[in-house]
Amino acid sequence: MVMSQQSIPDDGKAPSLAITFLVLAVSSLTIMANATIAPSLPGLAQAFEDVPNIETLSGLVLSLPSLAIILTAALFGALSDKIERKWLLIFAMTLYAIGGASGLFATTMTELLIGRALLGVGVAGTMTIATLLAAEYWTGQARVQFMGRQAAAISAGGIAFLLLGGWLAEVSWRGPFAIYLLALPVAIVVAMSLPRRAAASGGETLADKSQLDWAIIVRIGSLAFFTMTMFYIIPTRLPFLMVEIGIDAPSAAGLAIAAVTATSILSALAFPRLRGRFSPQAIFAISYMLMAVGYGLIASANGLSQIIAGTLTAGLGLGMTMPNQQSWLMVEVAATARGRASGILTTLVFAGQFAAPLLAGALTTMFPLAIVFGFFAAALLLASLALLMIGMRRQQTSTP
Repeated sequence: MVMSQQSIPDDGKAPSLAITFLVLAVSSLTIMANATIAPSLPGLAQAFEDVPNIETLSGLVLSLPSLAIILTAALFGALSDKIERKWLLIFAMTLYAIGGASGLFATTMTELLIGRALLGVGVAGTMTIATLLAAEYWTGQARVQFMGRQAAAISAGGIAFLLLGGWLAEVSWRGPFAIYLLALPVAIVVAMSLPRRAAASGGETLADKSQLDWAIIVRIGSLAFFTMTMFYIIPTRLPFLMVEIGIDAPSAAGLAIAAVTATSILSALAFPRLRGRFSPQAIFAISYMLMAVGYGLIASANGLSQIIAGTLTAGLGLGMTMPNQQSWLMVEVAATARGRASGILTTLVFAGQFAAPLLAGALTTMFPLAIVFGFFAAALLLASLALLMIGMRRQQTSTP
């Protein structure tokens, strides 16, 4: 379990710096796109306080893009295996900007939710194709290193967007919706600079076949789903927990959530070294253990300093999960099936995001939020121990 179970070639190919920065810019728009408006939720709920069930609907504003992603990511994946990915990416990024920024002008909850659904479709295509481009332009060890940088770029984008969102939310709850317009200049650069098709990757050790290996997709996808279900309680419920303990400034909530992405940059950048020593399953176990400690700190917090300590610790665990699951999957599936595999992984990641507020919401009807965070910490700890035990048993059975 401790040592790597799958060798990674030392050699590898990488594209130009211009393409590298462009793919990183595209990637930075993706995973935290839903959470960008998290600091606005209390203000949004107050603005629409006359709407029935506004607390549930305000949570849906945050999670609805995940439902749209669940419904469309696999379609983007299938299309990306057949048609030109460059223009598919530009289309997705345009929807991202239009749908995301619609909150600047929406006057009803219906308009707001429609815009969030369009944002979800845009994120589905953007994230699916960003993962696919990383698998095609980079090979071998160069791919592992880039996927760590890609996850770090996503975290860095999350920090910038969440901090900016917190500041803008203090001016108006609509302010953070303007951040999504940043996708438009990136889309223009994609149109001008990205080649029409990435060169076929070489150096693969698996046979070229178009059939999906559903066993490995289910294995990796279930871990990705669990990770996001556990993580997304932070952007959806942490602002409310902070209000309960007397921290009601939206910028403080933005700072606390951004702390997760701050340390996730460090662990994402460390991923190539970790992957050289540990198996993908062991890395998941380490990730869950760190997240469990972080959630335990949040559950027992009575001030901002301990909240920040908890989110920093949880971020160390979270940061290594994305490059781990992506590189693991891209090595295991054939080149001709990577688009579909990427779409399915994106679907499961955001299915976890969609499930998280529903699960947390159900639990908060029965328990205080601090107790709910404690439950999530216990679930992460049990998952970590289970993965470690499974790995130890496999290692014992494989030892002569």
